[in-house]
Amino acid sequence: MKNFTLIAHRGASYDAPENTFEAFDLALELGFDNFETDVQLTSDGRAVIIHDDRIDRTTDATGLVAETGIAKFKSLNAGLWFEGPEDGAGVTGPMAYPEAFVPTLDDILERYAGKAHIHLELKSTDVDLAAVSMKSLKQWGWLDQHTGDSISPGLTISSFHFEQLERSIALMPNIAHGWLLQKIDKASLKAAVDLGLSGIYPNANKVTEKRIADANAAGLVVRTWGIADSKAALRRAYRSGAVGTTVDWPAKARDILESI
Repeated sequence: MKNFTLIAHRGASYDAPENTFEAFDLALELGFDNFETDVQLTSDGRAVIIHDDRIDRTTDATGLVAETGIAKFKSLNAGLWFEGPEDGAGVTGPMAYPEAFVPTLDDILERYAGKAHIHLELKSTDVDLAAVSMKSLKQWGWLDQHTGDSISPGLTISSFHFEQLERSIALMPNIAHGWLLQKIDKASLKAAVDLGLSGIYPNANKVTEKRIADANAAGLVVRTWGIADSKAALRRAYRSGAVGTTVDWPAKARDILESI
């Protein structure tokens, strides 16, 4: 397999409940020291690791992340919803991970310091998210890690929200930042270069070799997202000239790519 980084999306999230210690630990166990995760703020301004804007899908409670306090988050179960698939690399069957919880950003940064390259997505539009995240990143020594090219340990920051990238890069100019978007075009390339981003991250189903070549010529690194359960999208990303992709099932993806 050529130099193409498989980034465990929310950890090994096909095999274990997403964005939990269980999913990140399993990713490392399977040999994937790059993982992507999502950070948002609680109602009382604490950074927690969760993808959706609601807690309903991945916990045993309901409500908006932004309207839930840290005390409530610490009481939530983040594993009861998950049934380990029979072909998974982790625990299989119902009640596979009954004790998983929602970690804070501090929890993650402390646990994986020196062990992983974290691709940290600023998930919400909260104006304080970048600053709160920076405080934790600084506390746990992540701002001194390798950045930008998936070397582990290291740090890359990403977001779909351009204004979050503006805030974050102003606070952490030495950290590689990448813009998540649907597809690369001339306007997005110009905006990314003008802001000083390191990367631009299109949907794998909309990526083209030409657009990646254009991005590379502008000095931008390209990796993809949006593989979902599509082996075709994985192969497309691999052949496109991208340097890597996020994927929920990195172990299976590795087997597929090694057979190409």
